[in-house]
Amino acid sequence: MKIDDELRKAFREQRRIAERLKLEVDAEIQSRKPRTWHYESRPKEEESFALKVEAGRAKNPYAIEDAFACALIVPNYSDVRKAEELVIELYGPLQYKRPNSHIVTSKSPSDFRFDDLRLFVRYRDKGFGPPSGLEGVLFEIQVRTFLQHAWNIATHDVVYKAEDVSWRRERIAHHAKAALEQAEVTIASMAALEATEALPQTNAQFTLVNGIIQSLKSHWSPEQLPVDLRRLADAIHDLLRNLNLNSVKTFQKILESGRIQYGGTHNLNWSPYRAVLQYICEQHPDRFKEFLLNDEAKGSVFVYDEVLERLGIEPRLASRAILLKRVSTSPPQGQ
Repeated sequence: MKIDDELRKAFREQRRIAERLKLEVDAEIQSRKPRTWHYESRPKEEESFALKVEAGRAKNPYAIEDAFACALIVPNYSDVRKAEELVIELYGPLQYKRPNSHIVTSKSPSDFRFDDLRLFVRYRDKGFGPPSGLEGVLFEIQVRTFLQHAWNIATHDVVYKAEDVSWRRERIAHHAKAALEQAEVTIASMAALEATEALPQTNAQFTLVNGIIQSLKSHWSPEQLPVDLRRLADAIHDLLRNLNLNSVKTFQKILESGRIQYGGTHNLNWSPYRAVLQYICEQHPDRFKEFLLNDEAKGSVFVYDEVLERLGIEPRLASRAILLKRVSTSPPQGQ
């Protein structure tokens, strides 16, 4: 694309600043954003700059608002406000934003055009170290959800960078946007929708998993349990199901009997899962042994060598067992 020399000169100066700004902003946001958020950034390319200026979409061609732009991608709508608060904390009051309000919109109900939140701020030095030379430079931070980000990636080049325009293509892209917005609304309203009478409340598996979770909480403190308690409960549920011990009362009895057996407290050198294995091994040895030796059974279970020893099973015969490999402590031959 042919670009006027004056435009090229204006671009080069802003590109130089944008590249320096990218280094600073990338480091600042990456160090502050939650681990579950995604971040990306870019200085504007020359051709995009020229097209924007020539289209009359830059009020000041010598200081465009998105010479440097970045994006914070958050899990869902409830995090959008948190992202805006983080931006204000880092860079001070917003210069302006688009759309200006999350409550009032200029769009009609049938309009599904691009509407990610765009925040415009001016860079500010943090008050320590030498001046960056970037104080007051305007730049853009977009905030979108992962679903919005997926739509943007999937459709942007197809719709906006195609060699021709297509009413059908844009219609389909906006159909997808409408569907994703419906998904966002559903996710944001999940807690309220959970109370609906239009869906069954639970099933046997969920009842048992919830019972396992409550039993674990009553026997171990939060510090002794994993953050992802659902995953531990699922593992125990699978174990109980494989051994045909799948009832909440049975599991509660296993834990209580095990605790009594060990003097009224669980062995804190064992993980909760390890304790459950030990208790089942002691209280239902025949059932446990039958499952581990059954070549035709479905499923498998992670066990420790000590459990197999107590059951009197050689590791090579435990076809349903998943074992840790023993680490040899003897030195290699020749040493």
